[in-house]
Amino acid sequence: MDRGRLVRALRPAGVGLAAALGGGLLYLPGGVAQGAGPQAPAAYLVAGGGAVCLAVAFGVAAGVGGERGPVYGSIARASGSRRLGALAAWAALGGYVGLLGLLAEWLGRLAPLPAGTGAYVQGTLDEPTGPAAVLGLAPPGALASDALAVAVCALAFAVHLLGRRRAALAAAVPAWAVVAGVGALLAAAFLPGVGEFVPANFDPLYPTSGLRADPVGALVGGVALALFAFVGIESAAYAAEATGSNRGDDDTDADGVDGDRARDGSVVAAAVAGALVALTALVALGVINWARLTLADIPAADAIGAYLPVDPLGLTVLVSVVAGLAALVALGVPAARTLAGLAELAPPLARGPDEPPVVPLAVVYAAAATLAVADIVDAALYVAVPGLAFSYLAVAVTALATAMRRPDLLGDDRGDGTSDHGGGGDDGDRGDGTTGEVDADGVRVPLVLALAAAVAVAATLATVTFSSDPATTLGLTLHRVALAVFEFELVSDPLGGVIPAIIVWELIGLGLLFVLADYRVSVNATLPPLDADDAATASASSEDDSGPSNGGDTAPSNGGDPNASNEDAPARDRRPEP
Repeated sequence: MDRGRLVRALRPAGVGLAAALGGGLLYLPGGVAQGAGPQAPAAYLVAGGGAVCLAVAFGVAAGVGGERGPVYGSIARASGSRRLGALAAWAALGGYVGLLGLLAEWLGRLAPLPAGTGAYVQGTLDEPTGPAAVLGLAPPGALASDALAVAVCALAFAVHLLGRRRAALAAAVPAWAVVAGVGALLAAAFLPGVGEFVPANFDPLYPTSGLRADPVGALVGGVALALFAFVGIESAAYAAEATGSNRGDDDTDADGVDGDRARDGSVVAAAVAGALVALTALVALGVINWARLTLADIPAADAIGAYLPVDPLGLTVLVSVVAGLAALVALGVPAARTLAGLAELAPPLARGPDEPPVVPLAVVYAAAATLAVADIVDAALYVAVPGLAFSYLAVAVTALATAMRRPDLLGDDRGDGTSDHGGGGDDGDRGDGTTGEVDADGVRVPLVLALAAAVAVAATLATVTFSSDPATTLGLTLHRVALAVFEFELVSDPLGGVIPAIIVWELIGLGLLFVLADYRVSVNATLPPLDADDAATASASSEDDSGPSNGGDTAPSNGGDPNASNEDAPARDRRPEP
């Protein structure tokens, strides 16, 4: 990645960081260290590599999906089934709205922090925490909390109305500030005469008999848990602006989406997040011995406070509130873009301006505010992480299948960040004097390997998610501080909570597809072709055979596939079908 591409990737990368970061950053290494022991920093570093692979998959999917989005667009185009794409996008939408509702509820209650060990020992669980404790305020009442939750959602919506670029900056600037500020505080631990980093804290690396008996298994288990720290990082792919056509670039697809920029932004966000969480875990364990880690309420913040004149509680409150507000804006990007991509199935969503997509944004933030006011955020969280994990797996599998079976959808880019313009070809010549290994279809092997790793990462996330309760998985994300508004209310057997919840949510989505199909028939709305190339081919063939009809208009084609569904046929010629 050259310097120009890196600079262009900073803004979408900042959106991805904003969506993933939260006050939970200072609570690392948390549950990962309990299972992996002192090797927790290595677990976060490896998980960061896995997140980079998943980011590559979302970048590929963004280029394939175009304006329909990385989830719905890529799955629908690659599989030829809008229904499959819509159900995966519905799961993702539930996840994003659930997290937005959680943040709105948390901010509405003045961003309390989870109760520490001391609160249980001293019996002070009812005392205010977070900004209320720092400012000496009483926790707001129910009515005030609801009003504040609606206000922060309205504020985030207003920020998006300023335009895509300004909204991206509003999320990215605070995120990069948190990265730079916390990173600098952590790096001070290694300064001679300032920091108190003790390498001996990692000796022995396996202090318990369980760790010594299966060190590799402990590391693998730690990596699986550490992956949740990157939930939301894919938002960078949604934030990549459709400006390629204005620059005259060759990496912009037919819908005006810069696939390279989506991939670059996602990869930069994942790489930076991986380095930051690994550094956080390293410093926390290097200052606070692993055996004493459970006694630290906020491990990383307590470690920083041990060698710098910084109040751990004040630092945590500042990072939590800044990151929480940025996340409320950032998570609106993938949520609204996912909903806007479904507008062809639900025509009312397409009303109003396209940039920004006002109607989808209004629906998303109104839904989040409603969850908070109606006190049903806890129910929505049963599909939050599960919905995102499901969509991650769907996108990763689709991206890998596309690279292997439909490389034509990838355009000229074959996965090394360069194009084949000007001399590149299937022999691996990149046009710059270097070569890369290419398979029979012209897709570079490193891309396929990265996408295969993305499938493994997504499958791991899904496995842990659907075998755990929502409090556990949300507690592993960097938004764990927001769980302070629920404490233990989310604990549940997966078979009694998470799995039935996601099944019911998908059944609701399927029912909506049938309702919307009938609606489109009633208003005589037709679905555009999934693949512009197929449409152009069909149009040319029709004119060659019989000349243009109906004033030159041609009916959408299914690409000549006799087994394809009739979803793209005119409404008057087909039965209602989602």
